[in-house]
Amino acid sequence: MEFNCYDVLEVQGSRYIITEKIKYNEIIPKADQEQAYKAKPSMQKSPGDYWHEYGLEAVEGTDKIWVTIEYNDNEWCTVSRTSYRKRAPKGFTLHQIGLEKVVDVDGDSGASVGDRAGYKEYQLPCEGGASVFFEENWFKGEKMFAEGSRVQLVNIKLCNDAAANAVRKKKRNQRLKERLEGFAIAIGCGALFWMFLVSGDSDFSWHEIRGTFGFPYTAKEHMHDTSVYYTKTDSDNEYTSSLDPVSTALELIDSLNGDIKNEGESLAEGREVIVFYDAKSAYIITNVDGQTRVKVCEPGKLTPEEQELINSTIRKTHVLDSYAYMVRQRDSSGREKFLNIHNLNEADKAYMFNR
Repeated sequence: MEFNCYDVLEVQGSRYIITEKIKYNEIIPKADQEQAYKAKPSMQKSPGDYWHEYGLEAVEGTDKIWVTIEYNDNEWCTVSRTSYRKRAPKGFTLHQIGLEKVVDVDGDSGASVGDRAGYKEYQLPCEGGASVFFEENWFKGEKMFAEGSRVQLVNIKLCNDAAANAVRKKKRNQRLKERLEGFAIAIGCGALFWMFLVSGDSDFSWHEIRGTFGFPYTAKEHMHDTSVYYTKTDSDNEYTSSLDPVSTALELIDSLNGDIKNEGESLAEGREVIVFYDAKSAYIITNVDGQTRVKVCEPGKLTPEEQELINSTIRKTHVLDSYAYMVRQRDSSGREKFLNIHNLNEADKAYMFNR
């Protein structure tokens, strides 16, 4: 039984999509480091035997599994997950040992054709099959461990209904898009490098180069890249800043090259709230018990509480809009000008921005 990348499989009642397919051949140990994977014939495959290992992701959820199917086994396969154990659990005994070589790869994989690894498979017989534990020693310098169970192939089903076809098409298109984007970036970088060689002009930043080719630098990337200022929380959309709310807002506006709109703020000391938007996201900066929090998400995904916070407490002063304009104009004194404006009293601000 053999499957292809982006096939949707039902494995023990749950649906997964194949994102990685690796074909291995059994080879004869030759080098010194390979000799440890010799054993008595009853524990070894024959040279030339092959099998496929499939990496699968859950259609719903985040579960990732491996399904291993040997070419000459029409009844059983192995279903496993990455393990953090470094040795087989108590009661497991060595079942198979050998040396494998990658001979074919498809999909999103860290393996390459020609990679070799010594492997050991441990088993614990149990009702309906066996529990298994794998150890792989990749000779390029990595050790990997997995554990799972032997499963009858009748429990692995290829799905061909409309829902499965939609998932397959979406994943395949996503991979094609990523490849085209990577190709475009490579071509763009080569072209720009050639331009630099010819003109000697190095005024562009890497962020501007990306933007030129349709891949603008995002505020989220800025947060991850400038860890001295931002610490990621458990949520992919919520961050903690070591700066005060106003300085945090300025940093984010800088990272967005001033391309913001619909800004507003309430700067009551200790209860600051600052909001602005870019083309795709809403940014909410708040002071929570003396700590600056940043929420970044699509406007349509704001919670009712967050929308109410924006609607009820935010008033426009155009101060941040003015700072963003300075950033867009590449005014290097924009931060200084903003701080001078920020320190004006309310009457002066009203005169400056509402006249």
